[in-house]
Amino acid sequence: MTGAGLIQETVLKSAWTSYFLIGPIEEIFKLIAVWVAVYRTSDFREPIDGIVYSASAALGFASVENIVYLAWMGPEVVVSRAVFATPAHVMFSAMWGYSMGLARFDRDGELLIVVKGFLLAAGFHGTYNFLVALHPKAAMITLIPLMVLMAWLMNQKIQEFRRTYPFPAIGEGPLISCPACGAYTLELGETCSRCGSTIPLVESDAPRFCGRCRAMLDPCLESCPRCGMQAYLSRLCPPVPR
Repeated sequence: MTGAGLIQETVLKSAWTSYFLIGPIEEIFKLIAVWVAVYRTSDFREPIDGIVYSASAALGFASVENIVYLAWMGPEVVVSRAVFATPAHVMFSAMWGYSMGLARFDRDGELLIVVKGFLLAAGFHGTYNFLVALHPKAAMITLIPLMVLMAWLMNQKIQEFRRTYPFPAIGEGPLISCPACGAYTLELGETCSRCGSTIPLVESDAPRFCGRCRAMLDPCLESCPRCGMQAYLSRLCPPVPR
């Protein structure tokens, strides 16, 4: 386990570097990548997408970092980074990814929710770095409890999203994915409940979901196959060939 860039002249300086420089800077770069690339697009459809996209950004960042370390320090760093650093990056970012998933579909306190997740991620990242800085060789053991804690916490957040799916009912009638922001909104509404944009007419073959339970609606049925809500989409059913 390498402590390159983390070990300073004193323990206090190592802590400062770990908690206030490297950890926050690396996490903010990953967060910005997701925010700019996908956060406000229609590809961000469900809260759990926050964890999915944060993990993707973390793996991309870790891959670049692994190549740099490999070129700088040689192949001996590959095993430790594969076992510790790469999965750790995913688990760090899952903290703000979870918060981003919550904030994306909650208009109240959006930025504050994301900031809380970012601070948690930066704290875990800083702790990881500090343990490596204290004793790089012993870090192979001292990091294990931290890795187990982060893995447990990430699993809890994933399970929370799974338990709350389908998400609370939005209303009666079919839902569509807003073309502007990707959030589910009632097709019969005048504006999107998430971003406020005017809801245009969507194609007949566009997916529609139940406003009560989020199940996908069959356009050839007049009710939701899961909860029985009246949908009246039979007019969208393709004509039966004669």
